[in-house]
Amino acid sequence: MRTPTRSHRRATLASATALALATTAALALCTPTATATAAAAAPDAEPLECAPIVAQDTHVGFPTWRWADVRNDCGRRVNVSVQVSGWPDPECQYLAPGETKRFRWDSTGGPANYTWDCGG
Repeated sequence: MRTPTRSHRRATLASATALALATTAALALCTPTATATAAAAAPDAEPLECAPIVAQDTHVGFPTWRWADVRNDCGRRVNVSVQVSGWPDPECQYLAPGETKRFRWDSTGGPANYTWDCGG
């Protein structure tokens, strides 16, 4: 049986190091971060007046499960969410002109205060 040479060991070590670095980089790209949820960035967002909250309430039997319906009166497609105090805002959703969508969240922090433009 042949014994590996020093250059063979160096090449193997270099390959293993490159693989480890590539794996670490790939995992970093796939790991969710605070910025992955655009709705979490809303505390200072300006209210979107042309997309009002038209109804909101709690789910029957579950007082901390809340919902709000938002209608797009902006005359253009908007990416919107609702601002909830003391709780992460629901995921942003695209609304076509005239469209109404329901936003849901689990919150003891209370109702939605206003809508905001997520951009995009």
